[in-house]
Amino acid sequence: MDELTANISFDRFADMPEFYGSGAAKYRLAMVKEREDFLDLFEDARHVDAVTYAETPDLMVKMLTEYGIGSLDVLIGNAEDYADQVNEVSTARSLVQLRQDGRLTVRLKNRKTVHSKIYRIVMPDDTVKLVQGSANLSRNSWEYHTNQISVFTTEVGTELDEEFKQFIDQYREGYSDQTLLEGLVEALEEADSPEERENRIEYWVGSGDLDVSDTAALNQDAVEDLKAVADQITAVVDDPEEADETVAFVEEPENADRNVVEPDEPTDEDGSDNTADDDEESPDVGLVESDHETELTDTLDRPRVRAPDEKIRMGTSKVDKATADEFGAGLRDRGATVEDHSITAPLSAYNNQVKESTAIPTMSVLPEAEQVVIGEDDEMILVATDEPTPEVLNHCLETIEDYIETVENHGHTQSETAVMAQMYEAFLYGFWAPFANQYAEALSSPSRTLDNVLQHLYIEGKSDAGKDKLTEYILRLVSDNTVISGVDADEVGVKEVRGVREWDTCFPYAIIDAEKEKIQRWSPIRNYWGDWTPTSVDQPCLIFTTNDALPKSEFRNRMKILSMDVSFPSNPEDPGFRDAQKDLAAVLERQNPIFSYVARRMLSEQPWTDGNGTIEDVRRIFREFYDEADRDQPEYFPAEEPAEKTYDTGRIKWQRDIQGGRVTFEPEPDAITADFDREEYEVYDYEKRLPKRFMSEKSSTSVYIGAPEEFAEWIGYSVDELLDGTAETGTDTGESNEMQDAADTDDSGGFFSRLFGD
Repeated sequence: MDELTANISFDRFADMPEFYGSGAAKYRLAMVKEREDFLDLFEDARHVDAVTYAETPDLMVKMLTEYGIGSLDVLIGNAEDYADQVNEVSTARSLVQLRQDGRLTVRLKNRKTVHSKIYRIVMPDDTVKLVQGSANLSRNSWEYHTNQISVFTTEVGTELDEEFKQFIDQYREGYSDQTLLEGLVEALEEADSPEERENRIEYWVGSGDLDVSDTAALNQDAVEDLKAVADQITAVVDDPEEADETVAFVEEPENADRNVVEPDEPTDEDGSDNTADDDEESPDVGLVESDHETELTDTLDRPRVRAPDEKIRMGTSKVDKATADEFGAGLRDRGATVEDHSITAPLSAYNNQVKESTAIPTMSVLPEAEQVVIGEDDEMILVATDEPTPEVLNHCLETIEDYIETVENHGHTQSETAVMAQMYEAFLYGFWAPFANQYAEALSSPSRTLDNVLQHLYIEGKSDAGKDKLTEYILRLVSDNTVISGVDADEVGVKEVRGVREWDTCFPYAIIDAEKEKIQRWSPIRNYWGDWTPTSVDQPCLIFTTNDALPKSEFRNRMKILSMDVSFPSNPEDPGFRDAQKDLAAVLERQNPIFSYVARRMLSEQPWTDGNGTIEDVRRIFREFYDEADRDQPEYFPAEEPAEKTYDTGRIKWQRDIQGGRVTFEPEPDAITADFDREEYEVYDYEKRLPKRFMSEKSSTSVYIGAPEEFAEWIGYSVDELLDGTAETGTDTGESNEMQDAADTDDSGGFFSRLFGD
C-alpha cells in the first residue's frame, strides 16, 4: 500500500487528544490496490458507520464474522434493488440474525444515487478512523480500479469525530427512509413455527412459496371456480349474439321479446324474432336490473347476472380435517354436498357463507377477462363492458359533487374547501381499494415494505361530521347497493382482522366508530400486507372511521389520514336538519354507476403493471372523465396530488392558533418552543400532526421544535415573525394551499469544504 502519513492540525477543534498536539489528528493518505488491504482497516472494529457502494450483501456477513466487526450501519448509495442480490437462503438467515442481534443495519437509498464513500470506524480502544476516498465495497471497484483514501485518526467524541458523524447522519436523513429486512424481520416475529419462519425466508429470497392457511386454501379453491363461472358469464354478457347461451332480463318476462338474445335465432319472414312465443323456456343467463342503471348508454351500466345453477367446488384432501369439517358444516346448511375429499356448494351458498363470516361480499378482479365480480346470493355483479358516454360521465360526476357539496350547503366548518377535497379523496381511495392486490403483486419485492405503499384509510372527525355516511355511500357505489354499511368496531377484534385476510375477497373492509385504543390493540394492522405473497389469497383494504385523534406513529405510518372537520345538523331540532336530510336522500337515491366505469378503465389500462402509482391512477382516470364529459373540475377536486397534502389539516390547526393568539413562541438554542393556551391533551394532538423532520417533542402544554427554520417555512412565517408575535392577526386562515417543500440544498461542494464549513 503506497501511502503518506503525517500529523495534521485543525484550528477549529481545540479538544483533540494531547498526544497529537492541540487541535491535531493523525493523517494518512494511501493508494489502495486490493480490497483485502482496504478491509484490513475494519478488522476488529467495535462499530462501523458507512455511506458507500455495495452490490454484495454477503460481504456484510463476511465483515461482521470473519473480520470481527462488532456492528455495522451502512447506507447503500448505488443499488436499486439491493435485496435482489441476496441469492442464498443461508445468506438471508445470517442477515436476519445479525439484524435481530442489533449488529447490522443496511439503509436503502430513496432517490438519486449517493456517490459518496465515507466510513467511521470505531476501534475497541476508543480511537476512531474517519475515512474518505474512492474505495467502496463493490467488487467492480476493485476489479477495474485502484483507489485512494484519506484516513484521520482521533478519539471517539472529539469535535472532529462528532462533526464527521453528523455528516453521515445528514446522508441517512436525506437519502434513506427504509432498511433492508425490516418487513421480513417483522413477519418472522409473527411466525408460529420454525417451519413457517423458514418458509418466509425462502420466499424473501425467492426460492420457495409461503403456504396459505387451511381456510385460505379452501377459499382460494372456491374462487378459482367462481372466476371460471365469471369468465363464462362475462363472455355472454359482453357479446350475446356470439354466445352459445340465451340472455334475458329474468325479472321482466313481459319484455322478453325486447331483451332476449338467442344465438343464431330464427326469425319470421317479416324479420321479427319469435322468442316471445316461448314463454316457458328460461334463459341460460338471466340479467337483473342494477340499482344504478341510468339508461344513458346503449349498454348496461352495471350488469348483474342471476346464476342459480352454478356450483362452487373446494378440495379438502390437503387441508386440516377439523377446518374442512367446520367449513363444510356451514355450507351444508345452505345446500352444499360434503364428501370425503371435496365440498360442492351452490353459488348462493358460498357467497352467503363469505358474507356471514366477514360482513363483506366475495369480490375478485379478473384482469384477463377485464371484469370485477361481486357475489351476492345467486347473483354475480359485473362492471360495464363498454366505455362510458359523456352523458353518463357528466351524470356520475355531478352526483358525486352534489354529495360533497352538502358540506357547502348544510355543513358548519372553517375549512370548507379542505373538507370537500378530503371527502373527494375518500371516493378516490374507495374506488382504488378493490385493485390493491394487483398493485401488491406488481410492487412486491423483498426490498419494499408493502404496508408503507398500500395504506389503510383513516377518516377522523366528530360524531356529526358525516364520515360514517360518506363511507357507507362509497360502499354502496362499489357494491351496487348490496353493502349499505360498514362493520361496527365493537364487533371487531384481532381475530376478525386476521380472519378477513383468509376469504379471498378484495371488497373494502370498513370498520365504523373505531376507537384509537382499539386500533392500536389490533396488532395485525401494523404488518397487514407483510404476509402477502403472489401466491396469497386476495385480502381487502381496511377503512376506519373514528371520533378520536391520531393513533401512535407506528400506526399512522401505515395509514392515509383524512380529516372531516365539519359538523352537520344531526338532531331533528337542529336548524336545517330536515333540509339536509332531504338533500342527502335525493343524492343517495340517484343512480350512479361511477365505480363500474372506473373499474372498466382500470381493467383496460391495467396501470398497476407500471409498478409506480396507486391511488394516483384513479385520480388520473377522474381527470380524464372530467375532460371526456366536458365538465369543469370543481375547485375542491384533488386533481394533482392527495387532498391531505394540499390541505394539511395539521398546518391549518397550527395557523389558526398562531393567528388567534393561542400559541406563543420562545427561543431555544438552535430551536424554538411553542407555548399553548390549551389543555395538555389538546397540545398532544398538535404535536402529533407535525412532520417528523421538525424533531418535535411535547412537554406539558409546550412543544419543543428542533428545526425552527423548516417549521417556519411549513407554517408560512419566518422564525422572527413567530418569535415577535407579528404572525398573530386575529383572522382565520380558512384553508391553506400546500407550502412548497424546502428546496434541496446543493450538496455538490467538496468533502472538506462541507465537513469543515469553508
